[in-house]
Amino acid sequence: MSAFYDYFSAPGDQAAASAFAEGPDDAGFDTLRVKTIDPGVLLGQAVALLIREPLSRLTGHPRFVHLVTSPEAESTWIVTLPDELRDALADAPSERLAEISVPWSQAEEFYGCADPGYLADLLNEFAALAGRARSHGRGLYCRMAL
Repeated sequence: MSAFYDYFSAPGDQAAASAFAEGPDDAGFDTLRVKTIDPGVLLGQAVALLIREPLSRLTGHPRFVHLVTSPEAESTWIVTLPDELRDALADAPSERLAEISVPWSQAEEFYGCADPGYLADLLNEFAALAGRARSHGRGLYCRMAL
């Protein structure tokens, strides 16, 4: 079973929840669609490397992967990402993103199959999304669908 992750910016939780059924791109939100980079583990690991802090610093934040949509949903969820994560990505220079992509590519969850160059490019896309979100006073969210 494949999982898809739509990272997007929205002005608040209620607006983000409106992307539940149709998806954030169709709802008109600035969206980055990725496969395999879940917010709770892999994106969290990348940002932990970026801010040079343990992952537990992120996972302890009350808005780190906080459920916005109904817990009864069986195959689709929308979760929040803290503004600190958004800001860390938005402020990151490309060189730093390329630097952390090497140790990030060695994460156990990539099963030894991750290309650091691809991951650096992907992190730059995350940084661009985060920068646009911050400049418009929006938060970051992720819609996860199985």
